[in-house]
Amino acid sequence: MNPTSSLKSRTRVWLAMAAIPLAVLSSEAVAWWWKHPPEPGEGRNLLEYVFPQDSEKNFSVAVSDKVVSVLFCDKSQAGWIDGGNGRRISVNFFEWNKTDSYGLSQVFGHSPEVCMGILGNEVEAFLPSRTFTIDGHQLVFDITQFRDENGMPLYIFKLAWAEGMEGINLLRDVPGGADKRSFKFKSVARRHFPRHARVMILGIYGTQNDTEAWELAHREVLKDLTMHNIKF
Repeated sequence: MNPTSSLKSRTRVWLAMAAIPLAVLSSEAVAWWWKHPPEPGEGRNLLEYVFPQDSEKNFSVAVSDKVVSVLFCDKSQAGWIDGGNGRRISVNFFEWNKTDSYGLSQVFGHSPEVCMGILGNEVEAFLPSRTFTIDGHQLVFDITQFRDENGMPLYIFKLAWAEGMEGINLLRDVPGGADKRSFKFKSVARRHFPRHARVMILGIYGTQNDTEAWELAHREVLKDLTMHNIKF
């Protein structure tokens, strides 16, 4: 074989072999660039909550290290509020900041029927969601009606919030009406990757119906939710 032809043949083989990792690296670089758009100049709207400590009827409790480690959250709050007339509210608020896809999956996961079922509560009904509005931002609460271990009614209001994805029930009505994969696909297509997320879980005990439970939550808890614009 002609030495020159042999060298050209080997060169073509080397180039072909080098093209594969180069193509992979290039696609990874493009994917990283697409998934990391520049921060918006106007900042980000973040949902905040501070458990009220200004009354003897409220008392906070520590969230167990096990729960925090399972949820992989950055901050957590929990407590009880006395609603009067034998009514009480369990309050839990979890925060994920600058999170990744794993952190976001924790916001979607742990549906009320699973978590509360483990504690011996039985699902009675999935009720229509309710919306609470703060400065034009719509927060949608998923509502599940339970019967607790003592046979008493229990209402769980759960808000799953991800920055930039408001006005929908993220637990059951993700964009496209399908599932988490649909949500992620649309996020990729729109170059929107929420990194800040919140979950609020309210357990309402001692009310006769979901309307009374919602009014109690509105008066005692939701008034302390705020939406802050923060620049990074």
